[in-house]
Parts: sequence; C-alpha cells; structure tokens
Amino acid sequence: MNKKVKKKVKYYYKNILINFFSKVFNKPMILKKNQYDKSVIENHINIDNNKYTIFQLTNGRVYTDSNDTTAYISANNYLSEASLQYSKFDTINSKNNKISKNITLQTGTPKFQKRIKGKILSLLSGGASRDNFTHWFTDVIPRIEIFCKKFKLQSIDKFYVPSLKHQFQKESLRILGIKENQIISTDTHKHVVADKIFATSHPCYHLPMSVKKWSLNYLNKIYLTRPYKDKFKKIFIDRDQHKLIKSKDLNNYRNLRILLNEKEIKDYLLSKGFTILKPEKCTFSEQVKIFSSAKQVVGLYGAAMMMLSFCKRNTKVLEIKPIHGGNEFLNISKIRKLKHKQINLKPKIKSSIKQNGLLYCPIKVLQKYID
Repeated sequence: MNKKVKKKVKYYYKNILINFFSKVFNKPMILKKNQYDKSVIENHINIDNNKYTIFQLTNGRVYTDSNDTTAYISANNYLSEASLQYSKFDTINSKNNKISKNITLQTGTPKFQKRIKGKILSLLSGGASRDNFTHWFTDVIPRIEIFCKKFKLQSIDKFYVPSLKHQFQKESLRILGIKENQIISTDTHKHVVADKIFATSHPCYHLPMSVKKWSLNYLNKIYLTRPYKDKFKKIFIDRDQHKLIKSKDLNNYRNLRILLNEKEIKDYLLSKGFTILKPEKCTFSEQVKIFSSAKQVVGLYGAAMMMLSFCKRNTKVLEIKPIHGGNEFLNISKIRKLKHKQINLKPKIKSSIKQNGLLYCPIKVLQKYID
C-alpha cells in the first residue's frame, strides 16, 4: 500500500471514529460569559507567592491523546480551565493555548470510557512527561505537592499518570506511598470518568526552564537520603551516544545530540579521578544518593542533568551544551546555589532541532574548567 493510499485510509478511519464517538459522547462545550458550572469547584492556593488552582470535578471525565490534548470535562459537559491544548512553536518547544483551541471541541472524545469508583488525582502534563525524565520531575510530581496544600493524599483512590513505562516513574511514585494498583496510565486508558476528579494548574506555568524553588525543595524533602561517604565525588554523566554513529556520513545524525569525542573526554576525566556514570543503570534512589555525594559534575546538556536538583550547595557543575540549548539546568543550579559553568558549542553540522547537534569539545577547553 503506497503512502497516499495509507494516508487516505487513515483519514477516513479517523473520521468514522469521530462520528461514531460523537454520538456516544457529546462533544464538550465552553462556558459562556457569566455562566457558572456547579459541578466544578476551583480552589486557589499560594506557594511561595506562586498562584495555583486545584480543580475538582464531580462526576466528570478526562480525555487525552497522551500528547498535546487533555480535556477535563464536567458533568454538565463543559471544558474546565484545567484542560491542556499544546501546540509547537518551533521544532521541539510547545505552548499551552486557550481552551477554545482544545481539539475535543471539534473531534469530541473518540475513545471508550474507563469508569472509576472514588476519587482520582490527575497528574497529566503533556506528551513530554511520558518519557522525559526532566519533565516527569518538573511537570508531574510537583502537582502532588500542590494538591496536598489543600487535601490529604490518602483521600485519593487512583492516580492518573502520563505513563508507567519507565522504572523511575514507578519508583518515584512508590516512594510517595502510591501503590501500582492505584495507578492508571494513559498507556492503557485515554478516557476516564470518576465520582470525583482532581487536577492542578501547571507547577512551573508550562515553562520547565522556570522550575520553582518550592518544587525543588519538595523533591529533596521526599527523595533525598544519606549520600555516599567516600565515592562519587567527581562524576561524568555518560550518554554513550557516539555509538549511535554507524556510518561516516555525519549528516545522517545531525539532529541527534552527540559528543563526537566522548571517549576522549571520558579517558581524560578518568585520569582526573572522575567516575563514569550511566544513570540509566542505577535506580532513581541510587542516582539521588550519587548526585548528593558529588563535589563535581560534568555532563552533556540533557535530561539526566535534572539530578542537579539533589546536589549539595557549592557543587561544581560543568555543562557541555549546544549553543542554542536551554538554560533549565543552569536555573536549577542557581536555585540550589551550585557553581555552574557552561561550555557552549556550535554544532559541527547545522541541526534542524536547535537543542541538538553533533558537538566536538576540545580537551584543552575542558582542561580550563577542570584544572
């Protein structure tokens, strides 16, 4: 089947689903001015001068496509302001739009419902939080602290999460006392209805680069344990991605984020007493202990740098990054009072993803910061 035929089949199939489910579940609506929906209660709270809302829907439902759209729909079939409707403004970054842009207003909710008895706390936070380590800890977990400023976590029967594919997701929830049989994932259920659904506004206002101090303090309060005493003083975060390059034509890999001379860098840092760390080979709890033990951290810009959140004050950080990469980890270091330096490198070949690129970091440049 050629691409054009596949595309047509997919289009017609999608429209059949939309038409079918529109008859099963009415498309949601938007409240008009001066209208009030009694089935939704909004609780406003303040954390360190940051304003948040806890939404409470009685007999409501949640629909998500596990990516850009999450619709919180009241018993009266109105979209709640808790809803998410992301759209990309470049090749990788997204913004949250007004609820009038929520796609369910046109397509409805084309999935069968999963009915849950009791109370649900929704931790949904956009597609990035399904797989990305950083987004999980900046966008998802802090919602629990927002909720707990008004309600008790023990009152919740089920927790609705973006995904449960990764070990760090399961472990971080387990440490909070949340059992796996209490968790519903969008991996398996994309349309959920319950007696009561709770949701919160975004912990850092949809800007991971602007993670809040209270959020990092919360992560430390619940996850930080005793650090290792006599090891992991100097660590290099090993991505080992140079192994992905399997041909001489580097143009094929220009949209990846790779340190071309990573092996040379590792050899140099080993000679300086560094431990080479592959975070994915450690449990989340072990990673917390390792980073809280460190006096010096070197790493390539990427999700593993989120673990700087657990470093102690004055830890030296050297971040190697593409020149157009973000400063979210620098911001974390400022909040945690770490000594953070950056080596900003221009990719060897222009990448269409500004946060990525094939990078070469001369050892002489690295030496200036290490020595």
